[in-house]
Amino acid sequence: MIINKHIMRTTNEKQVLQQIVNAGPISRSQISRNLSLNKVTVSDIYSQLLHEGLIREVGHGVSTRNGGRKPVMALLNVGYGYVISINILRSRFSMITCRLDGRSENYESVSTRNVDLTSVLDMIDERINHTVSASPNRLLGIAFGLDGTIYDNQILGASLKGFKNFDLAKYFSDKFQVPVVLENLANESAIYERDFAGEGVYRNLISVTIRDQVAAGIVTEGHLYRGHNGEAGNIGCCPLADRYQEDNTETVNHYVAEGNVLQRIMAYQHLDRVDVNRIRRDYLGHRPELLSILDEFAYYLGKVLGNLSSTFAPDAIVVNAPILELLPELMDQVREYVGQMDICRKAPLLLTKNSKEASLLGGASAIIHRALALDDLQLTFGNQRSAVLEEVES
Repeated sequence: MIINKHIMRTTNEKQVLQQIVNAGPISRSQISRNLSLNKVTVSDIYSQLLHEGLIREVGHGVSTRNGGRKPVMALLNVGYGYVISINILRSRFSMITCRLDGRSENYESVSTRNVDLTSVLDMIDERINHTVSASPNRLLGIAFGLDGTIYDNQILGASLKGFKNFDLAKYFSDKFQVPVVLENLANESAIYERDFAGEGVYRNLISVTIRDQVAAGIVTEGHLYRGHNGEAGNIGCCPLADRYQEDNTETVNHYVAEGNVLQRIMAYQHLDRVDVNRIRRDYLGHRPELLSILDEFAYYLGKVLGNLSSTFAPDAIVVNAPILELLPELMDQVREYVGQMDICRKAPLLLTKNSKEASLLGGASAIIHRALALDDLQLTFGNQRSAVLEEVES
């Protein structure tokens, strides 16, 4: 079989850079052993990456048992540039900047209540411009996450008015002359669990995101599964039989979506806004009205998770829901309802480690992959490792 030399070269370059991102600080000889590539090829690629500024040398490692010179160690050069990740929700947008090693900075959340689409775009434009002006490094790409159906970087369906069929990627790519990646929030959360929290442990996982809608991000064999036109994981519109009258059905969103559950809580509390301290107090005080609402939530969420577990048989299901971050004890109730179901596969049910930034960091990973031209390769980000390395160097 004839293999194009240019393609082989590109593949080798990607794999060498992947090694430095995932295993750095690492030596050329170690990369050569890990990839079974000859040392000349690795050294050539290494020199090119060093010349481009994508990697940097950080001192010497330990020499072999036979003695000889200590190997020079290399790391990804996080000063090469940064990315921006933005999530657009019903009444706000949130934003972080992220270094190439996955370390996030400058989180902010901006209210967009009663603001039209044009004004929201202007507000985002202003924030990005401010970040670009304040940073000494260059912007390498932008990621956007929102509820809806996204395929091939196009918004085919969205819960937010005005976004359907709007070319958000082109709009900001033209403005800032960088690549822009669009993804739905559930897929971003799944990417986060794969690349940050899971550290490559889970090859098959589902991340269930509960926000304005209920959606699932599905990772199979390490790759995001999007289905036909990006419609995989749109579980919020699926019907669920009523707990007490099976002839009656409502959607998953009706029973489980964050906004609907909070509306029921505010109604019994006679409030026009969410009071998280009051919710926590009432829960610890065993307020019957609240416990009844949360029991319904746990029951129907259990049905959803049980069905996903039985259908896809993942290594784990991770739930990303602010209400469960506020009341983590409620997750035991969800597990009990799943335990009562007569299904073959009952996957471990976990809470995400970072409800606030999971989808933002997942988006950051997606655009880092794109900026480094590593879309098809696995990257794992270890923030603690990077922090320790910086401390050692200083």
